[in-house]
Amino acid sequence: MKNHPEQPSHRRWLAAIAAVLLMHGGLAVAADLSVCIDSSSPTASMDTALAHAVARQEGATLRVHAFDGSGDDDGFALKQFNTLAARSCSLVLGFPIDADAHGLPPGLLASAPYGHTGFVLVTPRRSKASTLAQLPAGSDVAVTYQTTPNLYFVDHANVSADVHLSDAESLKALETHAVGAAMLWRPTVVRFLAERKEAGRFSVHELNEPHARFNLVALYDADHAAQAASFQQAVAALEASGELARVLSPYAQTGAAAPTRHGNSAMLGRSAGGRSGRTCGAERKSAGKGASKGKAPPALFTTVQADNGKAKFKEHCAMCHGPNLEGRAGPALKGANFASDSSDFHVRDIFNILTHNMPATEPGSLAHADYVEIMAFLLQQNGYPSGSKALTYEEAEKSKVPLIYRGQ
Repeated sequence: MKNHPEQPSHRRWLAAIAAVLLMHGGLAVAADLSVCIDSSSPTASMDTALAHAVARQEGATLRVHAFDGSGDDDGFALKQFNTLAARSCSLVLGFPIDADAHGLPPGLLASAPYGHTGFVLVTPRRSKASTLAQLPAGSDVAVTYQTTPNLYFVDHANVSADVHLSDAESLKALETHAVGAAMLWRPTVVRFLAERKEAGRFSVHELNEPHARFNLVALYDADHAAQAASFQQAVAALEASGELARVLSPYAQTGAAAPTRHGNSAMLGRSAGGRSGRTCGAERKSAGKGASKGKAPPALFTTVQADNGKAKFKEHCAMCHGPNLEGRAGPALKGANFASDSSDFHVRDIFNILTHNMPATEPGSLAHADYVEIMAFLLQQNGYPSGSKALTYEEAEKSKVPLIYRGQ
């Protein structure tokens, strides 16, 4: 074939077009949506459905990285989400943030809330009660060990805690009529009732209690801001079409949850539904140095009580929480990640978790004096001074003194 002088320039033009297509996506390269989803979470199917819906909306190719957020014996620390966001995916879906407080892993950003869920009151269908206050006096209510609803009993004298080591056991207590109600994480309840085809037997009510409502967001690091922006645009389009509500139901509702009217109790949580936001003693944002610049904390206990508490902590608690309160199978009970000013802990919050949930082998089994002395030790280890007046069980149970790590 005879060469034409225009062919070299023609080839250069085609190469330039190809370069533009490769650089900007075009028809040559499909967009990629990379997400991390916690396979241990009861919302895993919902998170997966949302990822597929967003990918369709963006016209993107979806890549899902499944991880086990239940962790090993030491749990799944919030800092591990940084590794996920940096190495495994662009977005971590389904992360719950307390609507009354905070809870982002340090160093990460969050999308706008695309849905909300939380802890709920579950009652037999025949029950007329939809709140804790409406339950008959003397009602036993099932709660799971170290979860936020353990805090609510101090404000509702008409009900008593029936503490179980797992959500499955709490639900079984309700199913077998051993209790009159249960307070549990909504997605867990939804999955349980669906698996047993028993949704018609029970009613599920939102709890208007401190730290019962959580917003669902996508986590990302600064390098993936563009992907996060595309995700939010896709979610907005899905919400406008009504598809988002269908994807989230019945595990969650669209939009952000309004804070409760209370907002004066502790935020307990690691990350919800088996991850952040559900169990006691989550890692949190540091209280910072500002907390220590306020007025000096009160002396609530004596040195003798704290010394006795140290020995009793070692006997009953150190196996799970570590000899230095550093955390093992149970969370750390000392430091800025345990008690920050942003988390809004009070002495009574921790004390009621302690008396209802500890020790794990037999919750609530210790003498009142033992619990008080262990609480004195925890206060001492978080920087509170001892004094001449002994702490009493009744004072600890009702104390609204803020619990903020003061250092030692």
